[in-house]
Amino acid sequence: MTPRSRSFLGLGAEGFHCIRYWEWGPEDAGRTVVCVHGLTRNGRDFDDLARALAGRGWRVAAPDVVGRGDSDWLVGKAGYDFAQYVADMTLLIARLGGQPVSWVGTSMGGIIGQMIAAGRDAPIRAMVLNDIGPFLDKAGLARIKGYVGNDPSYATFEEAKAAIDDVTDKFGPMDADQRRRFVELSVRTRTNGAITMNYDPKIAWTIKEAEPADIDLWPMWSAIRCPVLVMRGAESDLLSAATAKRMRAEGPKAEEYVVDGVGHAPALMSEAEIARIAEFLEARS
Repeated sequence: MTPRSRSFLGLGAEGFHCIRYWEWGPEDAGRTVVCVHGLTRNGRDFDDLARALAGRGWRVAAPDVVGRGDSDWLVGKAGYDFAQYVADMTLLIARLGGQPVSWVGTSMGGIIGQMIAAGRDAPIRAMVLNDIGPFLDKAGLARIKGYVGNDPSYATFEEAKAAIDDVTDKFGPMDADQRRRFVELSVRTRTNGAITMNYDPKIAWTIKEAEPADIDLWPMWSAIRCPVLVMRGAESDLLSAATAKRMRAEGPKAEEYVVDGVGHAPALMSEAEIARIAEFLEARS
């Protein structure tokens, strides 16, 4: 199943920018899920999950957040912030019909989802948070700071794959074909033929310019009213077991699903992960 390529215009301080999103399933489906990727990723990360949900009658929309994938890059770095991301994703929900949607958010996509869901009369009916919560551990942020936004160049795809595999070795589980596709989605080719990452290096400015520190968003968590499933890599350095435990006890009192042998973050490509997400969303659609 090949996704439909769609786009809309977001508005920021610089003017308008194009947001590309990928859509699967019936356009007139009675239920829609929005899947939003992590910091350096793009909407095609959700291909396996989207195909499975589309086969169950869902419409699935997976955007490339501004500065990633096939969406526009901004001129200045300051526009890459959560206020812009939330505004763009709110426009996407409106474009999809304006009715409440389900949400699957990996890492950054889960922060965006929490920010939207915490608002009064939020248009999110159920939310899956993939290895992210209202407290971000500085150890995980320090690891991300070490590689994000470095704008590397590689002579060959295999050289790029080796480098990407090295910094995403805890992302999974994936079989060999899924891992290769994951890397293919991670890169683009420069005009000189060199291979680099498929995002604007400027997206990392807030991480690069500050010392890593814990990020506490617990007041936001208390404002969320929709049901939440938190998926956590058992070896995650960004979402701890202690944070997940508190998420189960406070606010929307999330359900938890732990993926063994994985760190940050579960790939949402395995049959078990997809089945758990489908079960959770369909019980609340």
